[in-house]
Amino acid sequence: AEMVVLIRPKNIIDRKTKEVVGVLSPAERGEKLLDQLCLTTPEQRAKFRFIGGDVEKPQFGVSAKDIAVLKKTITHLIHCAASVSFEDPYEVAYQINVKGTLNALDFSLSLQSAPKSPFIAHVGIETSYIHGRQMRELAREDEMVFPRNFYNNYYELTKAMGSLDTDRYMLEKGLRVIQLCPAIVIGALKTGNNRGDTKVVNAPINLFGRAKQALSEQKGSYIERTMAGALAKMASVFPGDPTAQLNLIPVDWVVNGIIAALTRPDAVGERVHLATDNRIKSQDLRQIVGEELGVEIRLAEPTLHRTVTLPVLAKVLKTLKQEKVANGLERLSIIFSPYNEWGQPTHEVGKDARILGLPETRPKTTDAFRMLCRHNRYVQDYGQVRDVNEIARRETVWSEFIDNLEKSSGTPVADISADDFRAAIQEHLDLESFTLK
Repeated sequence: AEMVVLIRPKNIIDRKTKEVVGVLSPAERGEKLLDQLCLTTPEQRAKFRFIGGDVEKPQFGVSAKDIAVLKKTITHLIHCAASVSFEDPYEVAYQINVKGTLNALDFSLSLQSAPKSPFIAHVGIETSYIHGRQMRELAREDEMVFPRNFYNNYYELTKAMGSLDTDRYMLEKGLRVIQLCPAIVIGALKTGNNRGDTKVVNAPINLFGRAKQALSEQKGSYIERTMAGALAKMASVFPGDPTAQLNLIPVDWVVNGIIAALTRPDAVGERVHLATDNRIKSQDLRQIVGEELGVEIRLAEPTLHRTVTLPVLAKVLKTLKQEKVANGLERLSIIFSPYNEWGQPTHEVGKDARILGLPETRPKTTDAFRMLCRHNRYVQDYGQVRDVNEIARRETVWSEFIDNLEKSSGTPVADISADDFRAAIQEHLDLESFTLK
């Protein structure tokens, strides 16, 4: 009937002076968000209400007046606010992922405890990587133990701590809880649409693509062209064991899991992995990037790359005044080296179908990654289109193009070869104006 969205006010900062020149209220930010999501009809927009608050504050910093209304109306609290950076220091990750989770659990408990409360359950969106490094063992949905080995980063550690607190609230305080644990979330399966995200898996796609662009558009002397080619090759090194499996999951699968959980009483008290059993290997990733972006990736043994090769590469690049490329490679190593090493865990799945009622045929990650490559190449221009309104417009056009192509070809677009897809782009999409021909 209604979704109440907790959102902070946003300062408008002058780019030149860096001074605050205005403030967007939660309601104003919400209206812009609905525009970007292309929710245009009064009936659609009426379902959303935006209120001021902050997960880092007790009771979310929500006004007493708003809380009084929420206690009489809210059936579910969906908590998906988190620090998702793999690079954040412990203090930052702890503040959001642990203290923020505790605030969310307290808020839900106050809703559940209110007289004549309609509250049904707290839905915590966690991560399947709360299990840490398990060295080839299956990460089970029902188990939650701190691993003998280690966590890859403070994101994983603090999300695991938040999950244990969620268990505690359920077992000790009687809070009705559903825990959903997505793998690494990427764009939508059919289109790759990701609302302009440039982080995590998008980062290497965009870096490889820009390196390719720089190489193909190079001008100048023979020496300058040779240097550009060498830089492009340096930027195309990817840390990954050929057999390592990446647990990627399209965002629409996660959304379907959240929506399904709201109407499944059996989900209360459960931890459910929103992952897939159709995973992608580093060697598959290498092949798809070659086909879709025309970039030849060289896989490097992750530990050796992180400790030996990368420091040398970064130093050379910085000497050549290629600071951005060097920083990009260093960030990629931080993000991907641990997840592409031999021995990363695979995640048990089953409750997604058995309890949530999702299809037993789970997303094919190679297809999702292929469509992400295509999306980032044409819609994002490898991360160079940054305006959120323009991204929203382009993704609407892109979705229509994909739908039309599927109808005319009679096959899913991910199954269309890279060459045929490029031909369809040339025929049906004007890339200058990004409009359908």
